[in-house]
Amino acid sequence: LRFSADTVLFDTVFTELKTTTQRLKVYNDLDKQIIFSGIGLTQPESPFNLTVNGLAGKSFQDVSLLGGDSLLILIDATIDSKNQDNPFIVQDDLEFKVNGRSGIIPVIAWGQDANYLKDSILVCNTTWTKGKPYVVLGDILVDSLCNLTIEAGTRVFAHFGSNIFVKGKMLASGTSQDRVVFTNDRSDEPFASAPGQWEGITYLEGSEGNVLSYVDIRNATNGLWVGTPDDNDAADVVIENTIIENMSEYGVLAFTADLSLTNTLINNCGQVTFAGFAGGNYDFRHVTLANYGFGMFKQQPVLAFTDQLELSDGSLIGDTVNVAITNSIIWGPDNEEIALIDSEGYPFSVVIGSTLLKTERENLDINNNILNQDP
Repeated sequence: LRFSADTVLFDTVFTELKTTTQRLKVYNDLDKQIIFSGIGLTQPESPFNLTVNGLAGKSFQDVSLLGGDSLLILIDATIDSKNQDNPFIVQDDLEFKVNGRSGIIPVIAWGQDANYLKDSILVCNTTWTKGKPYVVLGDILVDSLCNLTIEAGTRVFAHFGSNIFVKGKMLASGTSQDRVVFTNDRSDEPFASAPGQWEGITYLEGSEGNVLSYVDIRNATNGLWVGTPDDNDAADVVIENTIIENMSEYGVLAFTADLSLTNTLINNCGQVTFAGFAGGNYDFRHVTLANYGFGMFKQQPVLAFTDQLELSDGSLIGDTVNVAITNSIIWGPDNEEIALIDSEGYPFSVVIGSTLLKTERENLDINNNILNQDP
């Protein structure tokens, strides 16, 4: 017999949730039919489940495999919680018996206990801590006048289609050695690095004073959606030492918002890497915005600002644009990676200095900027 793999391996899977399905093929390279007297898992209480010839179970008898043919076995698991922070190994053997002989294929999974959050409004002034990760199943909301504090080393995994909405305040503070991570809940390739696996973090109108420090945000539709118009210039979100990458649409999409970014990398987005629409105040220091598409069909610039935005009902919203960019990199494959759309309806100020730019705008060849030199 020949097998498509010598081991069936599940990367880290969350307890109490059904895993994705792994596939194992068994090939009969002989001319004659083989009859398996048994195909099954060796442990009576195995967390793994089999599907053979369309039938689900733990073991099967008298399974035939024609000469020159193959047999597909589907394997999944539901792992019980052990109420511990660290991942743990779960193992069984898939045994094949034929003509009085037997052989095994190991089946191995890394289990991980987690805190599960399903479609809910969080308890006011909640703290998330390092240890068991947080798994978001559906949409969660940090309500107005409430804080969510996320401590260094906290890991947040979001299921497909899940949103994190912030009406109050979210304070995520990692360290250089112990970052806060927001990503999707599938660790198997290609999903582990695929954009669009969850919806992202949305700051709703009225939310202000948010902090993202030493944070990684990956594999969402929009990394940050910031819709926080207000009457002051104080930063609605302060972003420091943060990586936002692998977004199917926008890295950061802001509407009349006030944002401060320092030492932050935003890259690999299907649409605009950073977009500030309908005005706002934006301060960039030591920031890299770089977009190459990486398999996505890129049509938009890396950086875009507008003073107005037309809504679906035809009405316009807008405000003053104030942008300051210092000691940063804005780069991509197109000749022009900066869009500044000034309707002349509001003051529009963009000051860029000591920054490497991919642009055809000759008026930006000032203030110690470097134009079109590959970083």
